[in-house]
Amino acid sequence: MKAKKLALALIILLLLAGCAQKTGQSYQNIGPEDLHSLLLQKNISVVLVDVREPGELEETGFIPGAVNIPLGQIEKRLGEISRDRKVVIYCRSGRRSAEAGKLLTEKGYTDVYNLEGGITAWPYDKTR
Repeated sequence: MKAKKLALALIILLLLAGCAQKTGQSYQNIGPEDLHSLLLQKNISVVLVDVREPGELEETGFIPGAVNIPLGQIEKRLGEISRDRKVVIYCRSGRRSAEAGKLLTEKGYTDVYNLEGGITAWPYDKTR
């Protein structure tokens, strides 16, 4: 009887651990200051992906060097996002880019970052 209870407890523990891994965040958040420092480093290659709609870029500008791939097109345009570089995604406030970060990591990307606060939190140069 004791062995059955132990086995049942172990099964429950394994199930709970499996659920926790599936629901855990699979990308990292990065603050504007840390991203700015990262972009200044010459030895680190970063892909910046702005997941807002094209019309939104004119309103607030975008980070120089970023490619615009709206959230709804990310899955179709994965080939445009290098798997061999750090990928930093952003949007207006960070919600859509968090969705994009989750999608990219589900598709096998391993070095994915979400800009905390989005472009509205970016105090540095912007292109319009």
